[in-house]
Amino acid sequence: MLKQNSRLISRLERLGDNAIIVAAFFAAYYGRDSLIFWNDILDLNLPFKGKAVLAPIKDYVLVLGVALIGYGLSLNLMGAYSSMRLSSVWRLFRVALVSSVVVFISLAATLFVLKIDISRSFVALFVVLAGCGLALERYSVLKFLRYWRRKGRNFRNVVICGVGDQAVRLAREIVARPELGIHIRGFADLRPADLHQVVTSQQLRRDLEGTVQVGRVMVGTSAVCRALEDYAIDEVIFTDVVDVMPQVEEMILVCAEQGVRTTIAADLFSIGLIKSGMSYFGGMPLIHFQTPPGDSWELALKRAIDLAVSGAALVVLSPLFLALAVGVKSSRGPVIFRQTRVGLNGRLFQMLKFRSMYDGAEKELAELKAKNEMDGPAFKMKDDPRVTPFGRFLRRFSLDELPQLWNVFIGEMSLVGPRPPIPGEVSLYERSSRRRLSMRPGLTCTWQVSGRNEIKDFDSWVKLDLQYIDNWSLFGDFVLLLRTIPAVLFGVGAR
Repeated sequence: MLKQNSRLISRLERLGDNAIIVAAFFAAYYGRDSLIFWNDILDLNLPFKGKAVLAPIKDYVLVLGVALIGYGLSLNLMGAYSSMRLSSVWRLFRVALVSSVVVFISLAATLFVLKIDISRSFVALFVVLAGCGLALERYSVLKFLRYWRRKGRNFRNVVICGVGDQAVRLAREIVARPELGIHIRGFADLRPADLHQVVTSQQLRRDLEGTVQVGRVMVGTSAVCRALEDYAIDEVIFTDVVDVMPQVEEMILVCAEQGVRTTIAADLFSIGLIKSGMSYFGGMPLIHFQTPPGDSWELALKRAIDLAVSGAALVVLSPLFLALAVGVKSSRGPVIFRQTRVGLNGRLFQMLKFRSMYDGAEKELAELKAKNEMDGPAFKMKDDPRVTPFGRFLRRFSLDELPQLWNVFIGEMSLVGPRPPIPGEVSLYERSSRRRLSMRPGLTCTWQVSGRNEIKDFDSWVKLDLQYIDNWSLFGDFVLLLRTIPAVLFGVGAR
């Protein structure tokens, strides 16, 4: 019955989508004149080509045909006709928005290739109306279905195979969201009978007391098989599966034979900050575990911002680069100092700086190790005798770091991120400190705006970097960039 309802809802949605697209087509055709009217009255300055009357509606049938095909394909590809049970409102609006953009591009390309000259304002108005209509339709359907499920209709019966922390979290989440229409029919412990099921069952009841009526916990795969035969079970969800992998495999096969859906909790290990995700490589499902920030569209946007800002800065600051290069040449040696640093996930790259030390200063590092002012593997020394007079000026205002804009431009660094260490420091890292390398290194980070060289404890430095990674956001990067400006201008914690 549940699958029949799902198919019926999907078919009704397809009919509704097509009806909305057709209605938007006619609304755009007959409503364009009113749009011109309000454009003149409100002085909106919309780009209309005169006030010519639209051609006969039959000349626009091609637009409707392309739109129906385009929306049908894009909505299908984005999973618009799959179950909305777990969908968020934002996802529904995103599906409608992205589909409308795809259709608009398709229409523009079709009209360009066929050299058909029709009103662009009509096409834009049509796509906007269709997108808004589709979004409103899905929002209304979602609200109705959730209201229906709260009334006890169109629900799914599930069995949770697991009695650990994951099972508890999942059960609480299900109970907290009655609009999902999920009924927990029972819990099962798939472990062999000699592993103290009584104790774990009692613990499960205590953990869920006042939330879920646990009842008798099924023990072993045979008990779950009987439940599939005796009750209307729509789905079996496996949690806490690490110790029962053979039993999970057996139950998946049993469920598949009976047409019952199975789901495995992807956060297999439930370890702190580690997040899990799913993807497919060909036909093989893969589970990923990663710590923040992970892979997201925000990181892609961060890279785009790095590329744009560093490129513009290299052009605008080129006169300053030339002036500083002249100052660096006041002492013997190259203008640009290149040093091997460790970047994203251990990649080595050549970090660029204006030379601020005497030529060959790195060879004297071993003699100064005893004067290191930083606890840990990093070397910091406030009054380093190897620094040139002009180099002290560069370092005071971080001007020696400007060539790293090129490292940012080519993707080796970012504007904001943990400072890149040298390989010798990384070799001395504790295992937990290596997570600093999980994000692209940057020109500035929390350490730079928190006193820089006034922080003498390496562990505190690492802690600041890890806090930045764990709480990373684009807005946070923007704030750090703003905080860097006074830190540089006033030489806070300068070397």
